[in-house]
Amino acid sequence: MRSDGMRSEGMVDQSAVRAGEGATGDRSATRSGQSRNRDAALESLIELIEHELPAMRGSVLILENEGTTLRHGAAPHLPDQYCRFIDGLSIGPAAGSCGTAAFRRAQVIVRDIATDPLWREYRQFALPFGLRACWSTPILDGDGTVIGTFAMYYGEPRAPTAHELDLTHTATMLAANIIVRARAENALRENEARMRLARVRAEEADRAKTEFLTMMSHELRTPINSIAGYALLMLDAIPDPVTSAQQNYLRRIMKAQRHVMGLIDTVLTHAKLEAGGMTYRLEHILIGELLDELESLARPQLAAKEISYDCSACEPGLVLRGDRQKMVQILLNIISNAVKFTPHGGHITVRSAVLDAGRVRISVRDTGVGMTAEQAANVFEHYTQFKSRLTREGEGTGLGMAISRELARGMGGDLTVESELGAGTEFALTLAAELPGARGD
Repeated sequence: MRSDGMRSEGMVDQSAVRAGEGATGDRSATRSGQSRNRDAALESLIELIEHELPAMRGSVLILENEGTTLRHGAAPHLPDQYCRFIDGLSIGPAAGSCGTAAFRRAQVIVRDIATDPLWREYRQFALPFGLRACWSTPILDGDGTVIGTFAMYYGEPRAPTAHELDLTHTATMLAANIIVRARAENALRENEARMRLARVRAEEADRAKTEFLTMMSHELRTPINSIAGYALLMLDAIPDPVTSAQQNYLRRIMKAQRHVMGLIDTVLTHAKLEAGGMTYRLEHILIGELLDELESLARPQLAAKEISYDCSACEPGLVLRGDRQKMVQILLNIISNAVKFTPHGGHITVRSAVLDAGRVRISVRDTGVGMTAEQAANVFEHYTQFKSRLTREGEGTGLGMAISRELARGMGGDLTVESELGAGTEFALTLAAELPGARGD
């Protein structure tokens, strides 16, 4: 009990006693919304016990502030003034019945408040309300930690009967269930509130990031495209012819420009996927048309390292269902990676296969350096990059394969990998297909 604070209240006069007895309205007004259900359940429990023991007035105090302070929980028939006095009771070796019981972690029986030394500092607050005997039992949770007290008050000095002690034991267990459940529900509500707040903040951060990247994309694209434009004009001898050495420098500028633009596009695509802003335009596409477009885009890379490219094992008449641009992006990224990790003069093979009804797999296999099992397991993780003696050129973002799989899944398909160190790698893109006889004509 806050003995210093309670002393400042002084002795309670008889008018305060009459005003406090039987009054419960003020007490309910001070409860927080989170504790109302708990306190209502505790009041119902106390009233049930009081029905069995009509001369008794019950009380439950809740241990708070890291186990040092008892706060009002429920006491439907104790005077409101008295409840306010003991609200905030600090536990201790001589702190009335409840504060001492919580401190000792054991039941405390006081037969006469007027004479018992445990009440020496506090009897002035109990006696004016006609409270003469009080026994209190600590309420323990499943771990044996004190979480409150259950007390029985009587109007005359007396000791408890065996029946009263049995009821105290029952009431204490039930009160423990109520308090523990209320704390769990409160913790759940607080956790849900934190999660909602974190989700809102994350969504705001994603929006801000997407807006920033979009703005930066525009700001970067304009000067970079201008550089490429002027380089192209100079290659076309405008305004004057350039030397062969200068042409070589200009081609390097053009190559660097394409590389930077590719990085910008990759980062923007990743931001859109993270923000859930990616849209898909699904249509029916012939594999033959898809591979023709793919080969035309990949041919410069393949020729630069004299890598043979074979897609004769594909069925050009198969019809895929997906977003054409995104399918090309996925397959081109796979082939670009295959070229990067395949030695000069290697081979890349593209095959198609009909799986179960309505699905087709397009696999791209290379004769490159391959991957370890650990590398293959991480290849679709964001910002994953593998280095080898074959990749001396500028590194990418490490997002390509992660983005490719997310795009495949966004179209209802998937992207998987099989690889063996020193024996090459095979990526497999699975997509929906329009197979002969699949339509219900």
